[in-house]
Amino acid sequence: MALSAGIEDRIQKLFEEKHKEYAAHDRTLSALAAFRFILEYVDEIKQETIFWDFRPRVCSPGSESNPRTPDGLIVQRPSHSFVLELKTSWNKGDVTQVTSYGKAECYMQANGTLTSFSENHCILLGYQNVPGDSNLEALFDEWEKQKQHASLVVFRYSFESAATGDCIFFSRVPFARNGTCPSSHFGRAINSARGFPVTAANFSRVGSKFHKSNDQVIDSYAAVIWWTAYARHYLTEEQQTEMAVGGRLLTPLQIPLNQIDKVPVLPDVDVPLTPSDVRKALEFLRQAGLVTLKARERVYEVKLRQNVRLPASAAAIGAFQQDIAVKIINRWATYSVTKPLTKRPVGAKRTKSRRSRDPGPTLPFPQPL
Repeated sequence: MALSAGIEDRIQKLFEEKHKEYAAHDRTLSALAAFRFILEYVDEIKQETIFWDFRPRVCSPGSESNPRTPDGLIVQRPSHSFVLELKTSWNKGDVTQVTSYGKAECYMQANGTLTSFSENHCILLGYQNVPGDSNLEALFDEWEKQKQHASLVVFRYSFESAATGDCIFFSRVPFARNGTCPSSHFGRAINSARGFPVTAANFSRVGSKFHKSNDQVIDSYAAVIWWTAYARHYLTEEQQTEMAVGGRLLTPLQIPLNQIDKVPVLPDVDVPLTPSDVRKALEFLRQAGLVTLKARERVYEVKLRQNVRLPASAAAIGAFQQDIAVKIINRWATYSVTKPLTKRPVGAKRTKSRRSRDPGPTLPFPQPL
């Protein structure tokens, strides 16, 4: 049955909003990959860098049980260090979050040992959409009020196309109160008024190392990366052969609810999905009609296939129709409007309403006393 124009418009709008959010998150991960590339492959920066960590924990002595988790940490010789945080756009909580990074005095090594930041310390705060001057004024007002020992540098990162190819472009925000980075090769690149690009050909070399940023992943991105990178690692050899030959599983993959925490460990991934990310992914895929929750059996059933088909009522997507991410998000938008999931706690039992028993017809004569 054909859908009304109003419903089709709702599907289109929801798809466009969700895909825009997905694309912005993808640019953030591309920016992390670009930083990872220049740290590893640009000789001048590589030689001055002691180590980097894209899953850092920072804190002050006495607060080890509640560390902060920015997106990156870079330590360079002789005495330079950078804490990196990337955002899409301004949020009212940014002031509190960023000043808390400035207050941190140490970073935690893998074994829990605290190491003080270098003498020349910097907080790098990147935005895709640069905040307005009023928001930047509020940020630097609080930064200076806290008398931070580190410098705060706000920069913009963007995905740009040019004759030489696509790139992620970094540029320091020309705000009068903006700080400056320590004078290493890496710091001078950030400080440059001209900015600098990292081509897609380069950052794509390490792009697969980032399945999320350190703190969180949006549900659509979690769903796509789980479907394309993680799902096959749950399969037996027989199921892998089945997928390779027919492009789909004849019998759905089953993931028990009490086994979701056992996330496959993928090799050579700097920031992988966590169990909470996998739950988020499965719920998104459930709304997209690719996963079913069997509450009584307490399992997720995954209808795994290589070719994801679109519903007849899906949003128009033009040239991107073969992109797996676009297809999954389109299915999610379509079924969110036409077949929204009911919210019910996992494992909750269905209850039947009690009906009063019909005593039958009333006798037409008086009952004995």
